[in-house]
Amino acid sequence: MLHIGAMKTGTSFVQSVLGNNQELLAERDAVFLGGAFGVQSRAVRDVLNLPKQPGKNKRKWRALVQPVGAMDPDTTAVVSMEFLSFASDRHMGPFLNPLRNSHATIEVILTVRDQSRVIPAQWQTYTRNFGDESWPDYLRRIEPSRSRRVTRSRAHRTFHRAQDITPMLERWSRAHGIAKTHVVTVPPPDAPRSELWDRFCAAAGFDGSGVDLDDVHDNTSLGFGSCEFLRRVNAHLADVPPRRYRVGMRALARDVLAPLRASESRPVLDRRAAEYAATLNQELREAMSDSRFELYGSLDDLPVSSGFPDLPRKAASAPEAEVRAATLAVLDHLEATTDVAVGARPSKVDDLIATAGQALRRANGWNA
Repeated sequence: MLHIGAMKTGTSFVQSVLGNNQELLAERDAVFLGGAFGVQSRAVRDVLNLPKQPGKNKRKWRALVQPVGAMDPDTTAVVSMEFLSFASDRHMGPFLNPLRNSHATIEVILTVRDQSRVIPAQWQTYTRNFGDESWPDYLRRIEPSRSRRVTRSRAHRTFHRAQDITPMLERWSRAHGIAKTHVVTVPPPDAPRSELWDRFCAAAGFDGSGVDLDDVHDNTSLGFGSCEFLRRVNAHLADVPPRRYRVGMRALARDVLAPLRASESRPVLDRRAAEYAATLNQELREAMSDSRFELYGSLDDLPVSSGFPDLPRKAASAPEAEVRAATLAVLDHLEATTDVAVGARPSKVDDLIATAGQALRRANGWNA
């Protein structure tokens, strides 16, 4: 069973439940291949690097799925890694050939979510990975456009790579060797926490009852001001090697910015963006009406209402007070936990953020 994403659809939650309950699930003939998300992630990332170094970049994936050939036909072997949704046609063979050669029955699960909830989550991911478009600008960048300047922008490319669901469904469902394609809708925020897991298990075909959901990892979520701090400080960190950036910023988000979330606001769609989200939801509904796909959940989880009179005509930026508080929290943390001396705090927020950028460079050794 290949759970291919998409991003921002509860994949971290599902992966955490799979990883934390391996003994119980194994008793029910469900195996989380590789035993850890990191093992699966590295294998998938390597294949996505093809056609570079084909021998090296196929090795980890082959090793990950090799045990499938010796498993009982009634056993469900699971790979859950959202970057599988990034696969192009040229990656289908390297991903599927080892499974076809093992004579396994290959099925795919794609989780999908209301796009009005996905768009803010994607912007947050964007700000945590060098993104520098403000929330209002991001909403315009991700829209369909004939302008190459827009479509080649990082905001547009990364959003559509992660959220062009119909091409994902077509590519994977039509690939040679795929027996079934299941689509799971993410339930609304007020649903029981177990609902997504129950739907996933129904699609995967194993008994997931009785698992421990108390120690489940969800992605660390940030508030509006913290995301705005990140996207503005990114301008001062553009030359940092990506891997080193992510290590440092992941810890910063978890330890410093995430605790501020309760006191921060959330980004709100404007009317135009909400209409676009509803259009994307309608496209999802139409794609999922194909008889090739088995639906778990409800199309009502993808609302297609229009008008949105309660939303603003133009999206608001994050409150400067929140951005200042997030920046000061970062500087206080660096002074308390490293040997970096920050000194006086500038009064202007932009200057304060620039100071934080330099302090982050020194604390993480990013100036070398």
